[in-house]
Amino acid sequence: MTATPNHAASPNQAAAPSYDETPLPLRIKATWATGAFGVAILMNGISALALFYFVTVLRIPAAVAGFLIFLSKLYDAVSDPVTGYLSDQTGGTQGRRRPWLFWGALVSAVSFLGVFTVPFVGPWPSMTEGEGLLAALYVLAALLLYTTGYSLFNVPYMAMPAEMTTGYHERSSIHGWRVMFASVGGFLSQSAAGAVLELMGKDWDAHAAVGALGGALILAAMLTAWWGTREAPFHPQTDARVPLRDQVLGFLRNLPFQQILAIKLVQLIGVSASSGGLMFFLVSVIDMPLTRLPLIGGPMVLAVLLGTPLLVRLSKRVGKRWAYACSSVLTGFVGLSWMYAMPGEPVALLALRGFVNGLAFAGNVVFAMSMLTDAMELDYHRTGLRREGMYSALYSFVEKLAAALGPLILGFALAYAGFDPKTPPREVTDEVRQAVLLSIAYIPAAMSVLALLILAFYKLDEPQLRAMREGRLKA
Repeated sequence: MTATPNHAASPNQAAAPSYDETPLPLRIKATWATGAFGVAILMNGISALALFYFVTVLRIPAAVAGFLIFLSKLYDAVSDPVTGYLSDQTGGTQGRRRPWLFWGALVSAVSFLGVFTVPFVGPWPSMTEGEGLLAALYVLAALLLYTTGYSLFNVPYMAMPAEMTTGYHERSSIHGWRVMFASVGGFLSQSAAGAVLELMGKDWDAHAAVGALGGALILAAMLTAWWGTREAPFHPQTDARVPLRDQVLGFLRNLPFQQILAIKLVQLIGVSASSGGLMFFLVSVIDMPLTRLPLIGGPMVLAVLLGTPLLVRLSKRVGKRWAYACSSVLTGFVGLSWMYAMPGEPVALLALRGFVNGLAFAGNVVFAMSMLTDAMELDYHRTGLRREGMYSALYSFVEKLAAALGPLILGFALAYAGFDPKTPPREVTDEVRQAVLLSIAYIPAAMSVLALLILAFYKLDEPQLRAMREGRLKA
């Protein structure tokens, strides 16, 4: 079945793709990529800092805090698909995605501030039942606002590369720019924010300051992406209406898309578990001040900035799948290396972990998103429909589901091990150490192995896409 596009007049509209590797203007790629800077602060700030904040500052029990984060992600089952569907159906001269970026920027910035300015402080045992309930409801409301803002911005944002270019390797280049900006945002939201918290006392006021600064950076970065892509190519809304059953079957028959979703789900479970557990490991297990976080994050950013262009070149030689596999192997080794970290960890080892993890992070993000865009094109060849928003929504839901599972696992593991935030590191039990290692070592390594197993069955490559474009191979 082929859909007929709605040809609304616009100089940016790409009604007939040419399928070449003509590079996008650098200005468009760079300004689009600034959105990833804001998304990285938003997502990494919540995943790395929120659980620590809820447990050590608000004094919410670890299992309850982890469950609240997980509960908020169930809402994504609604917010992501709805946003994706509506963005696919949006018309106008701005394109289908950009109006959503504007409103998503506003909601995202406000929500980040809200998460780190909860007006209820424990400990819970001393709070009345009503105060404890209000604290839990406020935290849940702030997290729901965060997931809403993330959906409004990130779902349409991640659909844009499929419209901006049809070049097989140019897609990797676009996401290369994205991962470089994301790495800087991740550094600020994890390493730099951790250092600021340490210097300010890791109390309520310190977290509120991080929330305010993070919210301002999120707003500026996301609005830059919205404004800077006003001349980017986009596909118009399609006129055809397809029954819901046929649309669902289309997603189920897209095996490469399912494989990419599965790979990213397991990988991101490892990433979210590691992000949430790192601060606990440094502060409560090996007695290291958070001012050391930049010694990990700095080399990581350096590795991303230097390594991303080289990884894109590598994929042109060996293919996206093999380059992706190398990145996954590096992720597993970095995770396992934390098993040997002890108090007095040498600075050189911290920096080495950060650098290798930066290379792994760059490859994991660049190739996963480039391959996701290939799967979107496969759907277009099969159906004639432009539904990049729905594909991006499903991917985004998996991303946030994984981001919720990490804190949930860590929260219950800490509760089971009897973790007490007031216990000094020298008195931490082996059970607590193993609970934290579960999140930063064992789970990431296991998830990397699973990703490699799934990746072994991925077959969609450049020759197949070229054959489909030329009509020599049935989609």
